Amino acid sequence: MSKVRNLSCLILVLLLLFVSVPFGCGKKTTENPEFQVATNKAEYCLNEEIYVTASGLDNFWVGVYRASDDVQTREPIRFRHFNENGYLSGETYSVQKSYVATERPFQNFPQGNYKVILFDQNGEQKSSCNFAITTEELDIPEAPTSILYSIDDSTSGLANGEVTIEFASGFQATDVVFYWANEDGILEEYTSLAPFKIVSNPMVFEMYENTIIPAEATKLVAYGLNDVGMSEDCAEFILPTGCQFQVSSEVLSEFQVVSDIHIAVADSHLAASNSKEINSQHLLDMCNDIVEVSPNSDALIIAGDIANSGKEYEWQEALRLLSSVNGLPEIYFSLGNHDLYDGNGMGNYQTQVGYFKTYANVDSVYYEKEIDGFHHIFLGSESSVSSVDADLSDAQLEFLDERLSAIISAEPGKPVFVYLHQSLYDTIAGSFEGQGWDGVIQDAQLRAILKKYSEVCMFNGHSHWDMNTRGSMYVADEELPNIFNTASVAYLWTSYHIPTGEYLEGSQGYYVYVYADKVVVLGRDFVSNQWIPSACFVATI
Repeated sequence: MSKVRNLSCLILVLLLLFVSVPFGCGKKTTENPEFQVATNKAEYCLNEEIYVTASGLDNFWVGVYRASDDVQTREPIRFRHFNENGYLSGETYSVQKSYVATERPFQNFPQGNYKVILFDQNGEQKSSCNFAITTEELDIPEAPTSILYSIDDSTSGLANGEVTIEFASGFQATDVVFYWANEDGILEEYTSLAPFKIVSNPMVFEMYENTIIPAEATKLVAYGLNDVGMSEDCAEFILPTGCQFQVSSEVLSEFQVVSDIHIAVADSHLAASNSKEINSQHLLDMCNDIVEVSPNSDALIIAGDIANSGKEYEWQEALRLLSSVNGLPEIYFSLGNHDLYDGNGMGNYQTQVGYFKTYANVDSVYYEKEIDGFHHIFLGSESSVSSVDADLSDAQLEFLDERLSAIISAEPGKPVFVYLHQSLYDTIAGSFEGQGWDGVIQDAQLRAILKKYSEVCMFNGHSHWDMNTRGSMYVADEELPNIFNTASVAYLWTSYHIPTGEYLEGSQGYYVYVYADKVVVLGRDFVSNQWIPSACFVATI
């Protein structure tokens, strides 16, 4: 996926948004339970994040004003429209980071009184609320005063459940960060869990589905966070005995799944000024981590976007880097959209696929490998009809259906692993409404096939979405099997403040452990060499 935005297009979009705001059309407020706007606090310090939650229809918009402003004659200080650039009704966004700025003297919200108003398409006020900015400077936040964790099933080893956090009045934290811990402190082998915005006090947070409680954890601890730093103290919850995830059976197979290594030798499609150096270093970091953590690994799967600009010499450089690390397992590739580029755009499909076949050592963009007794099926785009999306032929879809049917009929209940660079719509992080990085032209046809085979574990790359967020696993249901977001080795994309995402330096992937009755998929940070607890999943087949 290409993360480089066209600056002129972005400016045009912002100008259009500005022009479309119906300034001077404000009318009296008409409250409706379905149309609401609220801030997360009534008072804020200087430079503190202001979080606003608003619910309305697609053509509604939200404006922030000084309390004394006549909205019929004054422009808002900041504004945003619903369902434009990914901003959705009912979600919480930072006014400073997510709203378009207009009134320059008040952009940073000096001390004073303000109001937030929800307007409909005619400029009628549907809901409003007030807040104040004090003269107090934002400081290191305080810790929550209490934490209560209700685990759904304390014998499952899964973290599923609700956490309730409460702060003292006048708190300066804007976000909360959890860690797994024990009597010796935070577990050093794990990053934090995904942070979340404080939208109310107290705040109820749903733990990420099918994530594990580490075997070493005896506590869940919570810290306050804001733009100044993290609280020195924490609130802690003592975990019930026996709630930790344990495995006693033998590992039948172990392998790694990563994607989007983007080896950038060419000067195009660069995500950042240091992409050439950092993408290669992240690849080496990943390789060395695998050799250290999983010396008996059966395979390393790279699910697309190997060559950043689709150049043959980028393939050559990728293989040179991979071969420079001793102890790696056999490496398998699937095709990504960047692998089909040729410098500045889509290349000749046959030429670009020729590079893939040569350096992946395969005869087709879709193929099957049996690795240590388990079947792995690789899928890939078969045309240059789109520079982003995967185009799967009828023949490829028939191949997938026939092979899954044959494999599972022979060994029912045994997992089968499927890899496709692009994801289905609204399945995993990056593909949700407003994010826009799903990308399978034959979305409905692929769904219909996968729906029949609960044994499938599918891995998708492309979006680069940070694993430390909600939605890195689609938990199997009646519609689809288990699906995982592989993030990216080269660099990440985060939607914490901007729904469509923004660049985040980092490198992530999965360690996969197959057992007789489950598949354990562990998210890994290759820079810090830690597990990512919000992406440490258990998949039952």
